[in-house]
Formats: sequence, C-alpha cells, structure tokens
Amino acid sequence: MRLPVLISVCLSVATTSLCGYGAEVSHNRDLPPLRLAAVDLDTILHKTHSVIAAANGPSREQDFVRETVTLTARGKQIEIPHFSLASSVAFPKEAFRFSYTYYRPDKPISSVTLDFGDNSRRVLVRGEAADQVEALSSRLENDLLCHSSMIGGAMFRRLAGLCLLVAFLTSLSFSSAYWWNTRCSSALGMLICSALGLVLLLRLPWDRYLPGFVLYQSYSPFLLVRYAPYVAFVSLVATLAGIPLSYFLPRWRERHHFR
Repeated sequence: MRLPVLISVCLSVATTSLCGYGAEVSHNRDLPPLRLAAVDLDTILHKTHSVIAAANGPSREQDFVRETVTLTARGKQIEIPHFSLASSVAFPKEAFRFSYTYYRPDKPISSVTLDFGDNSRRVLVRGEAADQVEALSSRLENDLLCHSSMIGGAMFRRLAGLCLLVAFLTSLSFSSAYWWNTRCSSALGMLICSALGLVLLLRLPWDRYLPGFVLYQSYSPFLLVRYAPYVAFVSLVATLAGIPLSYFLPRWRERHHFR
C-alpha cells in the first residue's frame, strides 16, 4: 500500500513542477489621465529599455524580438517597426495616442506594452521572472504618475459635460424668466453667467483641453498657452459659481447696508 501512495505523490510533485516551470506572470496597471512632453517619455522609454536588456541579456540571431512604437496625431497613425524615442518622431505639436510594444518570448521579461489613449491608459508587463515583472511594472507606474492629471479622459468629459449642460440650461431658463419679471441686477447677472458658461461649454475644444492622454512635442514657453486647459476649466467653474453669487451677493449687501 505504501509503494503506490509514494509513487502517486512523486508523480504529483513532478507534474506540478513541470507545469509551473516556464509559466508567465503578468501585471496590468491602469493609469489616470497623463500629460507629458516627448522628452519626458523618452526618459521613461530609455529606463524601460535598459531594465529589459539587463533582465533578458543580449539578443541572438535566432531570437525572435519585436518592438513597435505607434503615435496618432490629427487622425493619422505613425507606426515605427523598431525601438524609437518619442522625440525622434516627426509629429505636430501634440499627439493623443501612443503605444510601445516589446515582445521576446520565453524570457524573464517577455512582453511590455504601454498603451495610452483618451479612453484608457495601461501598462502591461509579462515574463517568467515574477519579481522582475513586478519591479518593472511598479517602476513604470511610478514614473508615469509624476505626469498624471486628476481631470481628463472621455468618461470624465461625458459625465462632467452632461451635468454642466443640464445645470446651465436650467439656470438659463430660470434666470431668463426671473429677469423678465423683475428686471433686477441679480437676475441679469445670473442670466449673463448662465449664457457665458453655456457658450464656454459648447464652443471650447474640450477633447484637446481635457484629453485622457496628450504627448507634447515640447512645452510652450508661454504660460497662458501651456496652462490654457486649466484656465478654460477654471473659467467654466467660475461662471457656474457666479450664478448663485449673482443671486445671493446683492441680498447680502442689502442686508448689511440696512444694519
């Protein structure tokens, strides 16, 4: 009885070891909206390439290695079938999609994917060495989070845009009726803020101002141009805040004046 049991235990251990040998692990990390210059992305790509080379060693002639860099700017896709720095690619002032793919099977780090766009930003690292895969994915995440933004992306624009559209239309209807009946200055202030906010919401290029990902060829030296998205967003919030202020501020002044 003991011999069959011992044989089955040995076979089970051997099977488990064989199945676990060469198995790949993967780490997938989702990132918030990103805004960075080409030189900043070059630094991250350089570090990534150095880590991969140190982990996998030099490539031989029989090894299968694939690297691609893809940029999308003004609706046109630029694909480079080898490793290339972002700053070396001729693209306009800004690009709204970037992807980098490295693939070399059966290695400690066999696959690295950086895929940044308006809807999602993800870092995917695969390989046979779990510690090196986790270390590289964590390093990429930390380096990219330095260039992250709290606002932006298609989902944020849809939700925020819908809420603001309802708020401005409601306020515009109410303030128009209020001003028509009373002709007071507070009603006029509410009407102006509502109309101005609605114009800003519908006319400004929010897909450029609040993208999920944007890669600049270089940062503009003019602060107003560089921070135009934030200025536009603050202006929109200011017009929204101006609606209740236009209503309550004159009443607060009147109350304190009579005191």
